[in-house]
Order: sequence, then structure tokens, then C-alpha cells
Amino acid sequence: MFTGASNLSIDAKGRIAVPTRYRDELGADLVITADPSGCLLLFAAKAWQPFEARVSALPNLNPRVKALQRMWLGYKLDCEVDNAGRVVLTPEMRAYAKLDGKIQMIGQGDRFELWSERGWQDVIDLAQQTMREDPPAELAGLSV
Repeated sequence: MFTGASNLSIDAKGRIAVPTRYRDELGADLVITADPSGCLLLFAAKAWQPFEARVSALPNLNPRVKALQRMWLGYKLDCEVDNAGRVVLTPEMRAYAKLDGKIQMIGQGDRFELWSERGWQDVIDLAQQTMREDPPAELAGLSV
């Protein structure tokens, strides 16, 4: 299970170094795709397979489902971690998520989200505002 947040840098060749603490569990074969929220999703190849099967099995005559399938499956990129623990983000992927310089790698259980600094700050701001003004009913009774 992937949790936690890491600050990463993208080098001039579009590479990011996967934090050492995640390398063994992620393995050498990864899948990266675009997410409609504006970030990239990074999966271990073994975690991608069940996600892809579920997404592919959805009824694609529904235009909203089809739009999500186009995003997740259409942007799918198989990649490998190099000997230095780095992975290359293509120019298309970097442009989609507005990634340059510094990025945030956020654990989400079976995958990571890769956010631009500005994009991640927007997510945090929205979460804080939501909790102050209109917390979801699903959180009723949850104590932290």
C-alpha cells in the first residue's frame, strides 16, 4: 500500500527519481496514465492490470464512461525504472499535468498521483474549504 507524500524534481530529460522506499514494492515495470483531475497516475504494472480490466469492462455506450476510458486507457504508457531508480515522463504527459521543475508524488493505496506544485496546492485548498463549509455526509461519525 502506497501512502505518503514526496517532493520530487524533474530533470532536463523529463525523468523523476522514484523514492527509494517505494522501489521494491513498485518493481521495475510501471504504468503511467493521465487522470481527469489533472494529475498523472503511476501504477506498478501488477496493480494496473486489475484497474484496466475494471475500466475496460464498464459500459462504453455511456458517453461519460467512454470519456474516462479514453483518458485512462488512451494515455496509458508502459515504462521501466532505470538502474538509477528513475522513470521518464513523456513531453505529452508532462504537458497534460503541467509538470515542470518540482512535483508532488502522493500515495493513494494501489497507485501514486503526480501533481504539479500549483495543482496539488489547489487540491489541498479545495479539501480544506470543503471540510470547513460542507463536509461530505459519508464522513459523518468519522473521528480522526
